[in-house]
Amino acid sequence: MRRIMRGFTALISSLAALAAVASGPQATWLETTHDFGAFSEELGFVRCTFKAINTGDEPLIVVSARANCGCTKPRYDAEPTAPGDTLTVSVAYDAKGRPGRFEKKVYVVTNSGNQSTLRIKGTVIGASNSLKGRYPVEAGPMRMVNTVMPFGEVLKGHTSGSVIRAYNHSSDTIRPQIKNAPGYVTVIVQPEEVPPGEQFVFSATASSGKCDLWGSVTDSLTIVPDTDSDVKVNVSTVMIVREDFSGLTSEQRAKAPKMVTDTKVIDLGRIDRDGSPQTRTFTIGNEGDSPLIIRRADTPDTALKLKLSTDKVKKGKKATVTVTVDPSAIGSTELLNARITIITNDPDHPTTMVRVVGQL
Repeated sequence: MRRIMRGFTALISSLAALAAVASGPQATWLETTHDFGAFSEELGFVRCTFKAINTGDEPLIVVSARANCGCTKPRYDAEPTAPGDTLTVSVAYDAKGRPGRFEKKVYVVTNSGNQSTLRIKGTVIGASNSLKGRYPVEAGPMRMVNTVMPFGEVLKGHTSGSVIRAYNHSSDTIRPQIKNAPGYVTVIVQPEEVPPGEQFVFSATASSGKCDLWGSVTDSLTIVPDTDSDVKVNVSTVMIVREDFSGLTSEQRAKAPKMVTDTKVIDLGRIDRDGSPQTRTFTIGNEGDSPLIIRRADTPDTALKLKLSTDKVKKGKKATVTVTVDPSAIGSTELLNARITIITNDPDHPTTMVRVVGQL
């Protein structure tokens, strides 16, 4: 008898709950997510329709439907939907100028007092004209924004990052590869596998502590679009390595080396383009207390060759830099205006420039 009473009580409770649920308008959505899949940007607008049944006992009215992006346009019928009938909300997405994956939301509010969230998603395969503007570098099945990874100024012992954005404009999944990266540069591809029409990035980190050079350091690496691709993209890496003097105390700075040069300009005067190489010298002195370390003496001008007598200069001593200029390597210019950059451990003047000038 007790079991019968308990069962009867449970049945009454269930019916009461159903009645409570059915009271007033109620939107029961047949689906809340629509996946467009992959489609061409040239289609422009793509559309889908969401349907909901009024499972309540009063007319259902859509009060508002708004998207979280201006590229998504919801539409709905403002007329009441009778109990048992179906209401529809159509959603259009503008793919023009938006290659890559997307996921958008539409928030629907009805007179039931509840808010429903509808989702659309898909992948836009970019049109040629659109991709050229966003990803001008074409490399087989992928396109890239550029082919340079600038890391900026990096203090010795520190790291810096750089990113190149890319896009898979093929109809297959690709697995980009990194080859021949410098030992101080680490590159990862995110994601490692890129579906058709998807955007991805080459994310690089430069560790200056692993680099032997100081000052401007230019190197390169190779990107292969896919594991079996014959296409190779040469990417330049650029960073400027500086010494970190932030940990020096005032006492250490007072005893630090102080670099001086005996000239700032080497004037060769008139240069005979067919003449023999010319040689000049200048000195780097140390007027400080601690030894002066010459980290680097370098020039980007291929017509100049440098030779340093020593890279360590004691207090009151000097190092000699021999500069050899080859007129035949100057090129078609009528003026020589080359620069020599000297990098030392002088905290007040870590970088000094000497110019070499002349007329041809």
